[in-house]
Amino acid sequence: MTKQKRGYSREFTPKTDRRVRLEVDRIPPTLYNAVLAKAKREGVSLRALTLRLWKEWLERPVTDADQN
Repeated sequence: MTKQKRGYSREFTPKTDRRVRLEVDRIPPTLYNAVLAKAKREGVSLRALTLRLWKEWLERPVTDADQN
């Protein structure tokens, strides 16, 4: 059985040589397993999924609730 490789998202290609590495600690295992399984089923990398969430969050208008 050959492992299918997910495509590397070109949507978030850095424009400089600067690289940032992020490590997240203490993720609930059941949440991680569910996200990983769904990402594999849909052919999405966790990197692309995470960066897409960050981008969508930044593009959202700031509300009064966000300021408190």
